[in-house]
Amino acid sequence: MNSIKKITVLIIAVIGFFTYSKAGNDNTPKSKVILEEVNVVELLSKQEQGCRPSSEVMFYVDTEIVKKHRGFSEINAKIYVLDRITGKTNLLTSENILLAYYQDSVLGNALNTCDSSLNELKNGDKLIGDNIVSTYSFSELMKYETIYDSYIRSTNKLLNIKRI
Repeated sequence: MNSIKKITVLIIAVIGFFTYSKAGNDNTPKSKVILEEVNVVELLSKQEQGCRPSSEVMFYVDTEIVKKHRGFSEINAKIYVLDRITGKTNLLTSENILLAYYQDSVLGNALNTCDSSLNELKNGDKLIGDNIVSTYSFSELMKYETIYDSYIRSTNKLLNIKRI
């Protein structure tokens, strides 16, 4: 009986030893995409024209609340490009946005501190601006359906609302 226990322990130890690979192996996937050099406008234009979405990169919008006011919220939206193979991200642009709770909300003092020529999105959200200098314009990137839909999903999740 003792020898059966020893053989069982030895078999389990051998199986356990060969099950795990070395920690030194570098199995991280290699990507041929350099995020800083990706032509964002070209990729988004191809997606708009009906081609399949790129399997190499993905665009998404991340939002966070800057300040809540009576009748509206001020949020910060950041547009990222994600390398699907490696999981690395690159910030394309960022913008502060006034998001009114109701269609006729009075935005009050928030607009007085801003530029009088505010850009507006399709759904009525007003772009305030941001201090980040970037190569892409937030309002130009929001014209693409992929990014606009991601923005709507992100703000809906952030504020627990349902907009289309």
